[in-house]
Amino acid sequence: YLNGVSLIDKPLSERRNILEKVLKPKSILSLNSQIETDDPNEIRQYHAEQLSAGLEGVLVKKVSGVYQPGRSGFNWVKLKEVENSEGKLSDTIDCVVMGYYWGKGKRSGFGIGAFLVGVAGEDKILTIAKIGTGLTDEQFKLLYGRLGKIECSKQPDMYVVEKSLTPDVWVEPRIVVEIAADEITTSPSHSAGYSLRFPRLVKFRDDKSVTEITTYTEIEQMYGQ
Repeated sequence: YLNGVSLIDKPLSERRNILEKVLKPKSILSLNSQIETDDPNEIRQYHAEQLSAGLEGVLVKKVSGVYQPGRSGFNWVKLKEVENSEGKLSDTIDCVVMGYYWGKGKRSGFGIGAFLVGVAGEDKILTIAKIGTGLTDEQFKLLYGRLGKIECSKQPDMYVVEKSLTPDVWVEPRIVVEIAADEITTSPSHSAGYSLRFPRLVKFRDDKSVTEITTYTEIEQMYGQ
């Protein structure tokens, strides 16, 4: 809707133009990048660029297509990564929890909304995933209780973390978790150079210490399989 008028029957090209006029630069909301082309090679190149940036893929939409709630037909198609390509993850990864982020909304009651995990580099711990899904309410509460006992006032020297991923609370590298994910992708945001797609907690590995977590070298090998 715009000024009380429904735009649902307007073609994509017109709806996009309206959004470009309505959304101001540096506003809270922003438009995703796009290209307009009918060249398959240009689409493949753009798709590859998005995957390299750590994104899941692209949506290919008809510029003349109208919005249809609950269905897409051939007005838009999700172009995903090729099956059996590099990075598909068949094993779990043992990571150490490096810090956590305050919960918002429903999770404000848990005290934690997401947590940052890393793998072992050479004398360093490198980030590989920020996990905010895949946990039950009870797991969030349990994790928050355990992390509260090992909080620290500043970033540990061995942690290598990009500024954009700085957690609200740092913790000592003492809690090891087993993480499952759909696949490993390259990532410019994580200091490991890789990230986990759809990461989720399998279990706490109280039988392991930080010296036994998955290494950066092992992540490279898993990505190349």
